[in-house]
Amino acid sequence: MMRRRLVSLGLLAAALLSGAGLSSGGAAAAAEPARITVLNPAVTAQFADRVPLAPRLDTLDGKTLYLVDTNWGGFGNNDLLLKEMQAWFATNLPRVTTVLKVKQGNFVTDDPALWREIAEARADGVIIGVAG
Repeated sequence: MMRRRLVSLGLLAAALLSGAGLSSGGAAAAAEPARITVLNPAVTAQFADRVPLAPRLDTLDGKTLYLVDTNWGGFGNNDLLLKEMQAWFATNLPRVTTVLKVKQGNFVTDDPALWREIAEARADGVIIGVAG
C-alpha cells in the first residue's frame, strides 16, 4: 500500500513539475480543473495462458523446415545467419529441405500470408529467428 502512495506522489510531483497543473486561459480555464493522463505502473499478478510447445520430431531426415527471418534489422539486412544455417543443412543433412523466408513488415507485425503458406505446405518445422 505504501508503494502505491509513493507512486501516486511521484506522478503528482512529475505533473506539477512539468506544468500540467498550470493554466493560463482566464475564467474558462479556471472553471475546469487541469487534467493529466498517467499509466498505472502496477504489474498484474495474473499469468498469461500457457501454450505447450510442439512435440519434437523424431528425425529431420526427409523433413521440410522453414527458416523464417523476423526482419528485425530491416529488409534485406539480416538473413546472413539463416543462410548459413541453410548451407549447413545442405552440407550435413542433405535430405532436409529448407525454405528461407523473410517475414513481411517489422519484427512485431503479423504476417498471416506467410503463416498460411507454411501451414498449406505442411512444413514439418519452423525456425524463427533474428538473423542479423
